[in-house]
Amino acid sequence: MAKKTRHRSNAARGSTSVSALRAARGIDALTPAFVRWFEGTQDLPAGAAMVVLEPVKALVTAYFEASPASEVTSFEPVPFALALDEVMGGVDEDDADLLEFTVESIHGYLEFLSETDAWTGSTEDFDAIQDLFSEDYEDYEDDDEDGWEGGIPDIVVPDLTVAEELAGLSGTVLAQRLDALLRWIGTGKDVTSRGWLRMKDIEGAGAAIGLAVRGARLSAHKAKDSQEALFDDPAAGSDAARTVKSMNDEPSMALFWNALQSALLIEIGATRAWLTPLAESYLEAAGEDKLAVLRDFTTSFIELAVKGEEVWNPWMLEAAAIETAVLVAATTDTPPAMERIRSLTAPAGGEGGESGPQFGDEMTGRILLHRLEYLAEFGLLAIGDHLSVPPAVVGCVAAALEGSLNVEDGSEVELERADIRIVPPSEARKRPRPAPKRNPKAPILQLKVMLKGSKPPVWRRLLVRSDLTLAELHHIIQASFAWQDCHMHNFQVGGWLGPEYGPADEEGLGGPPIEEAGVAIRELLANEGDSVTYTYDFGDNWEHSISVEKVLPADAGARAVRCTGGRGAAPLEDSGGVWGWAAMVAAANDPSHEEHEDFRDWLGLERGETLDPKAFDRDALDEELARLF
Repeated sequence: MAKKTRHRSNAARGSTSVSALRAARGIDALTPAFVRWFEGTQDLPAGAAMVVLEPVKALVTAYFEASPASEVTSFEPVPFALALDEVMGGVDEDDADLLEFTVESIHGYLEFLSETDAWTGSTEDFDAIQDLFSEDYEDYEDDDEDGWEGGIPDIVVPDLTVAEELAGLSGTVLAQRLDALLRWIGTGKDVTSRGWLRMKDIEGAGAAIGLAVRGARLSAHKAKDSQEALFDDPAAGSDAARTVKSMNDEPSMALFWNALQSALLIEIGATRAWLTPLAESYLEAAGEDKLAVLRDFTTSFIELAVKGEEVWNPWMLEAAAIETAVLVAATTDTPPAMERIRSLTAPAGGEGGESGPQFGDEMTGRILLHRLEYLAEFGLLAIGDHLSVPPAVVGCVAAALEGSLNVEDGSEVELERADIRIVPPSEARKRPRPAPKRNPKAPILQLKVMLKGSKPPVWRRLLVRSDLTLAELHHIIQASFAWQDCHMHNFQVGGWLGPEYGPADEEGLGGPPIEEAGVAIRELLANEGDSVTYTYDFGDNWEHSISVEKVLPADAGARAVRCTGGRGAAPLEDSGGVWGWAAMVAAANDPSHEEHEDFRDWLGLERGETLDPKAFDRDALDEELARLF
């Protein structure tokens, strides 16, 4: 018999205030009709009806987080189940009365939609959602000690033979590029101190996985933000060659490299990376041995592509949550329609006065579409009128998303129930506090950002809207100095004893920092002469002084940030701080230095090329800031 393993949903977690507002507005519009229906069928006062609608609003809020939807009168089974599991997971499992009330309230709302002909979805979807209650609620009643058993649909892994699964996985583009990359690595490749390939090998590695990319000369400006290049840029994945300053700048290459490590196919030392015995045997293996390795790598690749690393972009977080629900649905008999997903990419304000998605929804739709197309590029997803996961890949999807799924499988994928922390629904859906509201009348600050201790001086002059947040200023500084955003950072006012601002999920030097995403720049930098210190990478300790040179009048038509001046080449990541960087530049430009060749190779300098520490391209930076903001 197939085995079921229940998990609490991770996909719908983290709803935004926008989703909650949309849910409240939609339910409020139906409240009068619901109250009339409730009084007529339940023989209870109107006040009780209002209480019943509270769990419904929580459910709809979570649903909007798990689905590209905007209606409160129709739901699709998979995202509905994810949302239901999210809401129920936030209820104290020892409180049987509250569990029962929550289930009956949501179920009652569905009955209201059906009995009053307010349901606008398909009959098939309604019946499938009803089945969730007839099955899972009975499970809850039979065993109160276990609480809510979860409503996430099962992924049924097809019962394939070894030959069938191996043929399916090895026939994907992903498997073909894996084979090419392993053969290219061969006896080993040189790596940087961070474990990335050196500039001289970027082009070869890219060719192995089907990318036209090359390592940059040191003077080249920072490439596009990796997350945007992969998931939010229509040009990503094209045949146009990209120039990068780090392997991490090419997200697809970094993804392959990380998946190789996760699947134990490469080992990385201080200066070189090489194939493990497992990888060497895979290249010559067949049958079950080859399948086991290929399955593990495909699972790692999907997990990293879908979950990835945390990013600051809120639309990226929304898209990742929806992508999980879409992939689950794509393994079922009722796969999601592409028309529904593509409709999210239309600009707001459709034809005939019809309103399209709002800006945030449109951005989420664009990112989601690019993420799905990226998986399809490697044969992990089939895109037609509907989305579907190839049979041989279903087991890998199940294993990759195991924290969000119930998997029904006969043999291959076995998951254990995850530990669940029971929290109130409001906390379960909580995200970092929202950024301050935009103010079109906010003054513009002329800021000088100086890298402390740099010789020759490295600085940038920026015109920044004062209503931007410190989190956004962090990304502005990252772009301005060509940092890779792979280390911790903070803002601090008044020296070591002053308040510290940083990301909500990072522990500060003196305890949790004040959340930077909720603080506007104007709160710290309001007048000429005001200053703060921004520190990046607490190991190399890159300290930047940020001072207000001028406070300029508001300009509603101006860009959020502009670069008007600067000096000095940005140091390379992990180069040892200002003193280490200065020593590296001196050695690279001095042929008599004993480490001359080593540093030139590390920096990616070509024969005859020198490193000019005073070089700075203001126009290039201003163009990048215009693209990012």
